[in-house]
Amino acid sequence: MSQDRSSSAVHTPTSQQLMLWSGLLLVAFVWIFWDFFQRQVLFAIKQQADWGHTLIIPFIAGYFIWLCRRPILENPFQRAWLGIVILALGLAWYTLCALGPVVLHHHNLMGFGVGASLVGIVLFLFGWRPMKYLWFPLLYLIIFGQTISDRLMEVVTFKLQDIASIGSFYGLSFFGLDVTRSGNTLDILYNGEIYPLNIAEACSGMRMLMAFFALGVAMAYTGLRHFWQRAILVLLAVPTAVFVNILRVMTLGILSIADSGFATGDFHTFVGTLWLIPAFLIYLGIVWLLKNIIIEDEMEIEESNSMKGTFEFKQSSSIGFALIIGLLATSAVGLQVGVQALNVYLHKTPVYPRQDLAVISPTLGTWKSVGEDSRFDKAGVEALGTDLYLSRNYSNRAGSTSNVQLHVAYYTGQIDAVPHVPDRCMVAGGFIPLTAEPVTVPIDVGESSWSFDSDKELDGVPFPYVKKFNRVTGKEEVVYMPIGDFELRATEFSHPNLGDDRVIAGYFFVANGKTTAYPERIRLLAFDPSSKYAYYCKVQFTMRGNAHFTIDDFCTIVSDLSIELIPDIMTCLPDWVEITELETN
Repeated sequence: MSQDRSSSAVHTPTSQQLMLWSGLLLVAFVWIFWDFFQRQVLFAIKQQADWGHTLIIPFIAGYFIWLCRRPILENPFQRAWLGIVILALGLAWYTLCALGPVVLHHHNLMGFGVGASLVGIVLFLFGWRPMKYLWFPLLYLIIFGQTISDRLMEVVTFKLQDIASIGSFYGLSFFGLDVTRSGNTLDILYNGEIYPLNIAEACSGMRMLMAFFALGVAMAYTGLRHFWQRAILVLLAVPTAVFVNILRVMTLGILSIADSGFATGDFHTFVGTLWLIPAFLIYLGIVWLLKNIIIEDEMEIEESNSMKGTFEFKQSSSIGFALIIGLLATSAVGLQVGVQALNVYLHKTPVYPRQDLAVISPTLGTWKSVGEDSRFDKAGVEALGTDLYLSRNYSNRAGSTSNVQLHVAYYTGQIDAVPHVPDRCMVAGGFIPLTAEPVTVPIDVGESSWSFDSDKELDGVPFPYVKKFNRVTGKEEVVYMPIGDFELRATEFSHPNLGDDRVIAGYFFVANGKTTAYPERIRLLAFDPSSKYAYYCKVQFTMRGNAHFTIDDFCTIVSDLSIELIPDIMTCLPDWVEITELETN
């Protein structure tokens, strides 16, 4: 009698019912987390070399679950109501990140909410018993299925660049080549000529390391039996990836002697891809060693022919699915209502320059451009993070000052961007900062001559403007200037190859119609949740001088150049007055 009563309490939905409920659940899940998934797919497509593997992680996690299907389906599922609590907390956290302070609108913080919600759904529908087998696939999906933001990556990337440059230096020296190293730049002396090799972020090995971690965990889970074997294999992913990356950089260095083009462009990427093959073989060799380091009798696994191939629930599956779908749909509607009420944009629309930065005048008052504009190779553009940039040298015809190197870089539509600034990038190039931190100093860009439009405001502050002659149309036009104090974030550097000379580099940003000298404030300006559009532009100046050349001297020269330069730059950048009017209407 008790056996009949127990079996009568089991609910077995049909395949059609499971497909219908699963489809509705998937739609509701994607609906609430659409902004996160959209960004993740775009990251994977636009940065395939770094994050393309995230697109196959869900299939690998699904394969892990398939391997455990027998014990998972062995007994009926019993709901765990704690899953509803975890789901509610995950949804609340995601909503807070989406609608709350800018600092929380972070891809990985939102990903935590997505992961917690997924765990809550699985725990509620299937209960505690299957979690013994499902926790690992879920954790694998959450960790490796999302892009790690630049702000987290840069901490490791710069260290890996150092390791790659040091390892390549000793490796090339071992083969008898005359090599010098300055930061992350190697100079190979061969037959009286110097062949420079810059180890950019793309050569840091981070992309290989992340892929190897994902691969190592997958191979450890499916191919090794003991925990210590799995732990060793995962830990060896780091030295394996670093070692192979050093060999890759050495290969590029040797090939650059034959043709400097081999270290740049598509061939640079091809060599990196080619080295993945021996890297994978090395990893397979490690798996073989771990399997054979001790000899054990093979365990015979008897598979039960009576394994159930159906999903059985101790409570009504329809009620469980309906409750979860209802909660997700209600949260999605609530999120949309919150977005509308708070005027929040979860996804920033790119806004591009009105004109190419190259149209900035080569003649600015007493300043005149010198030589051709510099263009980066593919690896350089990848490291910079944008192909919208200008690198040009200016010389003052009225004085004897050194040339000023101008670098303008434009970024748009990004949420968690990390600006490339000289106090980090020049250190990677072998320059030595002479102060612990950059100093912030004001510059005079001629604001006293600007007018103000009382009818055009941003946060209650009237927009300044200048009238400028347009060389193309032959007419005078109004150019709106950014709001805020103009300051330079400047650093003084020395370099072994410069003797007693110094290099001073300073920069500021224009972001969504405002200015700042601090990289960490970009998010507060360019990524205001209430703004549909987002852009920021870095304006950087670099000069070389003798030991008596000071930051104050540098600022005086930059100010003189900027009086003519800033209106030209603002002519190219988006007209934020026009954009804010579009958003208002």
